[in-house]
Amino acid sequence: MSRGATLLRRFRDLLAEIRPERAFGPRDKIAVKLHVGDADSYTTVHPQFVRALVERFDASDAFVYVVDEHRAARSAWKRGYSRETLGAPVYPISGVVDRYLEERRVDDSPYFDAIQVAGMVAHADGLIVVSHAKGHASCGFGASIKNIGIGCVAQSTRNHIHTFEGHDGWRHEVVESAAVPHEALSAGVARGRYFSAALARSAHEVLRGLPAEKVLCLNVALNVHPYCDCWGLSSPAFVPDIGLFLGNDPADVDEATLLAVQEAPFLPAALPEFLPPAAAAETESGHRLERMHGKNPWYAIEEFRRLRAGPPERE
Repeated sequence: MSRGATLLRRFRDLLAEIRPERAFGPRDKIAVKLHVGDADSYTTVHPQFVRALVERFDASDAFVYVVDEHRAARSAWKRGYSRETLGAPVYPISGVVDRYLEERRVDDSPYFDAIQVAGMVAHADGLIVVSHAKGHASCGFGASIKNIGIGCVAQSTRNHIHTFEGHDGWRHEVVESAAVPHEALSAGVARGRYFSAALARSAHEVLRGLPAEKVLCLNVALNVHPYCDCWGLSSPAFVPDIGLFLGNDPADVDEATLLAVQEAPFLPAALPEFLPPAAAAETESGHRLERMHGKNPWYAIEEFRRLRAGPPERE
């Protein structure tokens, strides 16, 4: 038994080895996007892991600050997130009334006319995304891409992305004329494909203009339960604690996490009784999160990578 073998100590040792702070400038403004949960949630990322990251910048003049959705940020202290515990101040990501925003026009997607990026991220020099890995009822899986695509935008953009859960026919004429098939848009959820595509496009827009080396993603695969933390509750984990995943590319970090969640021992007794047994539901991906939610958890990762790669070159 050794304190040096604990996950937190090993994380600090890893940070000391790779020194992620070297990618940022000495006076950079660095936003740390953290989901602080709500109401009765208690399985969000522990403040100690955030503080370990923030402390890497103590010797520099960089301004590091923690951000989340404006309503959640106001009550973050109730769940242990404060300057005293994190080593950095906690701010509403888009101002106290969700009006500190940068609107960006979108001409290449059937899902958006515009995306409103939260000002505390849009005007930052770098972004550290700290995500609790868990299931998600709309896209199967929530971690880095979800934390960026829904967590770093205005409430109006967030609400708009959620319309693709039930498919109200928004811009149906545009979608029908698109070059990719969208036949299921108004009829069903298509295993989360359209929600995931909108989510990925939003995340891609949030990161536009940020150098890749100044984006750092940490997925915390502890207390991995079926639902998003925004529900304001916690439920038993359906796999044992797995660990931490760190990297610059949110798709790569999410992929590694998603594979680990699939490979971990399964604890079916932890699931709410209304979720289907993991071996019973039909899937496209075979992933246990799709068996729970009926949503393919790979869609957002695949779409984000497609967007990052850009349009194919014409011969």
